[in-house]
Amino acid sequence: MPIMVTDSTSVDYDVRGDGGAPALLMVNGLGFGRWGFFKQTPALSRHFRVITFDVRGEGNPAHNGDFVAELSTAAVSLLDHLKIGKAHVLGTSLGGFVAQRLALDRPDMVDRLVLVCTSYGGRGREQVSPQALGAMFGVGSLTAEGAARRGLEVATSEAYRSQKPGEFEQIARWRVADSPSLSAYYRQAMAGARFDASRDVGDIYAPALVIHGREDRFIPVANAAALAEALPDATLRVLDDAGHLVFIEQASRVNRLIANFLEPRELKTGGGKTRRAEATGKPEGRRARLAARLSYAVRSLTRKLLGGLPR
Repeated sequence: MPIMVTDSTSVDYDVRGDGGAPALLMVNGLGFGRWGFFKQTPALSRHFRVITFDVRGEGNPAHNGDFVAELSTAAVSLLDHLKIGKAHVLGTSLGGFVAQRLALDRPDMVDRLVLVCTSYGGRGREQVSPQALGAMFGVGSLTAEGAARRGLEVATSEAYRSQKPGEFEQIARWRVADSPSLSAYYRQAMAGARFDASRDVGDIYAPALVIHGREDRFIPVANAAALAEALPDATLRVLDDAGHLVFIEQASRVNRLIANFLEPRELKTGGGKTRRAEATGKPEGRRARLAARLSYAVRSLTRKLLGGLPR
């Protein structure tokens, strides 16, 4: 297991797949380690160079407790460490916030976005219920195992739990075994609660795929629809019989959606030859990405000249 060490944290990471394939960085959600992609990594590494990671340590004081910004910075450092200039980025739940922050701060490094069971934060179009929020924080549970189990029950659909009870139990054991400390969990949760990109997502010009479970109780599906509407170039896919952990519950469908969205098409040319086409072949998509790069360059120059400009 490779480890990258920064000033205040260490980053444990894995790389799977052909080194010459397009890079796909996957960012996990609240309380989950990279093990949470146990159904994505084997399938997607047949098509992409898949990178997963966990951040360890007490956090970088420069981020003032903003775990989303810290993870985004760690992602940039990891891609630099691996000498990857540009990658597709997939984020689930809190990891979706990180993916959006990365796309806003470093559009030059993001090819396409896959945003799963997430939103643009803030108040959103529909608020989470008090019951679901309580389950997220383990309210009423006397043990860490009880809190994890209660949270997972709310995060999954009844259909999934009844059809795959053994897998659910395995996830519960992994969740407890790799559980972050209470302070780290609280820090992540508070960063997620404070995240609000509702005014900024319109500046994300990377083509995006938004995937959501219709029965998601942590992030109601109306918020996924709002995210897809706010992004300039997004496609929304809502899957039935799935909750917040849609990428586990409906893994085969989710993996197909991801691969089809990220893989470039092969176009026939003269003489029977093929060439790889840009994944979006739309001219407006290319113009949008050019505009994003120009916007990033202007913001960077402005910050250098003025010593920092608030967003």
